[in-house]
Amino acid sequence: MDLDAVRSELEQVVREAQGSVEALEHEETEDGSEVDLVDAHPSDTASDVTEGDREDALVEAAQQRGREATEALARLDAGTYGVCVDCGAQIPSERLEFRPEAARCLADQETYEASAS
Repeated sequence: MDLDAVRSELEQVVREAQGSVEALEHEETEDGSEVDLVDAHPSDTASDVTEGDREDALVEAAQQRGREATEALARLDAGTYGVCVDCGAQIPSERLEFRPEAARCLADQETYEASAS
């Protein structure tokens, strides 16, 4: 595994995540997301709230991906990149190629996600 290439890819993920967050937050403020509940028709209010919820979810997802990539860069610096943070096993290279910021092997990731819901 070419660790310099991994580092470059993770740094790119961080930049893209930051760019996405900034763009979404700019879009949200530009839209004037404040909803005038007095003058708005109920269906307009509902669609505005739904759109705001969607934008909030997209911002959160971009922030999460950026955090994961930053944490992966720290593991790369510490020499633990590619090692599952839960069980200590090597994360398969196919998984790291698909998701370079992965901190867990697939089995532990599934367990982690199940416990988070």
